[in-house]
Amino acid sequence: MLRQELLCSSCGVVGRYIDGIPCFTGPENYRGEISPERMREINRLACQRGWQAAIDQVAPAEAAHIRNERRADFRHVFDLPPDSAVLDLADRWGTIAMALGRSFSRVTVVEDVLERARFIGLRARDMGAPVEAVCADFLRLPLAPEQFDAAVLNGIDGPESPAPGDPPEVLLRLLHSIRETLKPRGFVCLGIHNRLGWRGLESSLARRAARPAHPRARSHSLSEYHQIFRAAGYGRVRAFHAWNGSDDPGILLPLENTRALVHFVDSRDFCARGWRSRIYGSALRAAARWGLWTRCAPAVIFLVEKA
Repeated sequence: MLRQELLCSSCGVVGRYIDGIPCFTGPENYRGEISPERMREINRLACQRGWQAAIDQVAPAEAAHIRNERRADFRHVFDLPPDSAVLDLADRWGTIAMALGRSFSRVTVVEDVLERARFIGLRARDMGAPVEAVCADFLRLPLAPEQFDAAVLNGIDGPESPAPGDPPEVLLRLLHSIRETLKPRGFVCLGIHNRLGWRGLESSLARRAARPAHPRARSHSLSEYHQIFRAAGYGRVRAFHAWNGSDDPGILLPLENTRALVHFVDSRDFCARGWRSRIYGSALRAAARWGLWTRCAPAVIFLVEKA
């Protein structure tokens, strides 16, 4: 492995280049949905035959998800010019980053697992995408301040960092860390689950039954998120209900616009689908008019502007 010492001028963190990836964490650090052996085999094959062939051979069950760039459809609500610089965190396979690279001129991905950062780098090379991968702790970003127009953190319930702290404190520290890298008027795009969402309780119980609870993966209510944003030094907040979930943000409903929510319900034509759908449609329409939808949307995309 090629190694060369690195020093972050802003935070003093020492890193090194490993196989061309700036790495500021322990290279032995690993966690993920596939084993480290399979991940290393994917990277070995990606070097030889390209990332798509590697995925098809080693992880065929995950291939469709890894290729699905619709997961970054939230970028279409960004009010940014094409020459913008975007920071992407915890992307795992780089799918969101590659989609962002189709819309913006520079994308930097931070992953805290070296093998995933290596895969993202190989994928960007194969695709000719303007994407750079960095391996670092999300809470200690070794990045120059005020260089990004936006930062993206989508599709997780909370920061997956080994740093200690209760869940609100960890999210607060993460937002502080990101804020330092944003230009004035830059913003964070955060896709996350609502603890009080109308599908949240059922999903939460299912997750707890399926695996041990993770103290840093707890979601919060929408009002709690707003409190955390203010405490982290952010200002204006725009919130969208990701109708199909934060991992499939093709339909984004502005939660502050009651007329848009009611129009969406009417356009779905629930009345034509039987009595259960009519009841569901009526309940959604009432939730929009009474303000309940703004508190109970299960999956939300926040655009949170730096104050």
